[in-house]
Amino acid sequence: MITASINKYPPPLDSERIKFMKKIESKKCVFDALTELLIKGQKEVTKHEVFDALIEREKLGNTSIGNGIAVPKAHLPITNLRAAILVVNKGLHLGAADKQATTIFLALLIPDNQRDKYNMMLSTLNQNLILNGIPENLITSKNSDLLAKYFENLLYDDLQEFMSETTTEASKKIKINGSSNHDSNKSLTQDREYK
Repeated sequence: MITASINKYPPPLDSERIKFMKKIESKKCVFDALTELLIKGQKEVTKHEVFDALIEREKLGNTSIGNGIAVPKAHLPITNLRAAILVVNKGLHLGAADKQATTIFLALLIPDNQRDKYNMMLSTLNQNLILNGIPENLITSKNSDLLAKYFENLLYDDLQEFMSETTTEASKKIKINGSSNHDSNKSLTQDREYK
C-alpha cells in the first residue's frame, strides 16, 4: 500500500527542528538559525554545506511567498526530505509580493537525486500556504508538537499524491513495454523509493 510505503521514511519535520524567537536581526541570522535546526540529528551534510546551499538558492530569488511565510530550500546529497521552521514575533520585510513582513520560515532540504519530483510536490505545498496560510492559533500557542503535526499532515498529503502519481506512471510504462509481472513489481518498488 502507498501509506505503508510512505510511513517507512522518517517524517520531514519534528518538534526539535522548530524554534520560536521574539525577533531576529537579519536574513543572515535567519539562515544561521535554520541551518542549526536542519542539521540536528543527521550526519549526511555539514553545517557549512547547508548554510551555503540555502544562501546560494536565495541569491537566485526571494523565497518569501506571501502570507508572512518564506520557504527557503536547498538541494543536497541527503537520503530523505528534511524540514525546519523558525517563527519570529517581529518579522522581516523581504520583498514579498503582498508586502507583508515574513514571520514564518519553513526551510527544506531536498534530496539532490530526486529534485525534479520533489520540486513538483513542493510547488503544491507552496500554493496551499499562499492560499490558506497557517492557522494563527498554531503560531500563538508556540506549541512545537502541534505545529510539527500540522506541517506533517500537509507534507504527508502531498507525498501521498506524489507517490500515487509515481505509481501510476510506473504502471503505464509497464503496460507500454509489455514487461513481465516480475519486472512490474521490481519497477514499482524502485519508483517508491525516496533516497
